[in-house]
Amino acid sequence: MPVPTQPEPIPTPHPRLYPIIHWCVGRVVAYGGGVHVSGLEHLPRGGPEGGVIVAGTHAMALDPFTIGYAIPPKLHRLQFMTKRDAFEWKVIGPHAIGPILRATGAFPVDRSGRDTRALRQSLRVLGRGGMVGIFPQGTRNGQGLHGGAALLALKAKVPIVPVRVWHERPAWLPRGLPGGRWYVRFGPPLYPQDESLRGLTLRWENAVSVL
Repeated sequence: MPVPTQPEPIPTPHPRLYPIIHWCVGRVVAYGGGVHVSGLEHLPRGGPEGGVIVAGTHAMALDPFTIGYAIPPKLHRLQFMTKRDAFEWKVIGPHAIGPILRATGAFPVDRSGRDTRALRQSLRVLGRGGMVGIFPQGTRNGQGLHGGAALLALKAKVPIVPVRVWHERPAWLPRGLPGGRWYVRFGPPLYPQDESLRGLTLRWENAVSVL
């Protein structure tokens, strides 16, 4: 008889490590000028009915960390769909970044094509009331828009909360060094309607442009 396969585990933020990582990230992104956050009232609380997609702009490497830090762990815990390569970065010897990412509930996505596994994982996270983070631009300063956030929202029947993040760096501060002031602004949720992927994606683009 065939051996029954075990169900694939759902990516889950570690209950004790997530707040610690959240605190550590804050020491970096808030260094110097701090992080100014507005619009948190647009985010649902975590729980069975709290499934939501956070879709943001992406211009700097610290954007996902800053958005994640902007959301208090007691409100919700953001799980980013993260490029597969990030789980393989090395820091002297064994892989060190992957375990940290997984402790936050992040999970890998292959951006070279349609990754059905990442899609399946996202839907399972959303189905149990989780919060999935995604960048419709795909990469930093990406010129085109991808329909991944819209696809997930339509399939899972959950809202998309648009978020804009930007950084004001003092002229004297060398580029790439921590410092300056970060701004994170969440907008009203976009509830999926009877529309196309492109239609919902354009609604996100319009919503985030006025934040």
